[in-house]
Amino acid sequence: MTRFPILLLDYDGTLAETQPAILRSLREAFGASGIAAPSPDVLKQELTRGGTLQTLFQAIVPDSDEHDAAAFVRYYRAFYPAADEEETVLFDGVVETLSALKEQGKILAILSNKHAPTVCASIARFGLTSFFTGVIASEPHFPHKPDPRVMNERILPLFPKQPRSSFLMVGDTAADLQFARNTGVASCWASYGHGSSSQCEALKPEIRIDSFGDLLTALRD
Repeated sequence: MTRFPILLLDYDGTLAETQPAILRSLREAFGASGIAAPSPDVLKQELTRGGTLQTLFQAIVPDSDEHDAAAFVRYYRAFYPAADEEETVLFDGVVETLSALKEQGKILAILSNKHAPTVCASIARFGLTSFFTGVIASEPHFPHKPDPRVMNERILPLFPKQPRSSFLMVGDTAADLQFARNTGVASCWASYGHGSSSQCEALKPEIRIDSFGDLLTALRD
């Protein structure tokens, strides 16, 4: 049997360098909310957690309520498309590596905490849509990584006959690696992304890659 026939791929910091677009949109959203934007270093630190916009806003503005967080998210999503188009790039070798993985018969799916319409639009803009069997991303009233319900409620229904040993979670943050640990699947840490090295190393991923292209070699070992 092929090792890890199903690859769950994070998007931000794994396939695409989205941090400049994210930081720009966060600054604009804080400004629109009438809140002084934290420093880039503080925002980058929050991004290492791999959470959602809501969790980031609530961490930075702890006395905020759900209405405040919802307004911030709306502002961010209004600003992000332009920033994404102007600033986001794919990491080196992504298209070639995805093509090779598909040729090997791998099943590829996106598993992201990014807003589903946003990640789908970005994937389409880069011409990547056809590589993926499915896109599982952030949607209202659905759990997100590292919540193990994501596996039971959103992933396994797409692959109902596959054992958990079939899956490899590939991502750059602690949210990705903790999700893998919470659900009993193997993990691959994309060390070149946005995650905290100390947090990710502590979660003991089975595989480490220093570029996305390294995944091909790692899966042959």
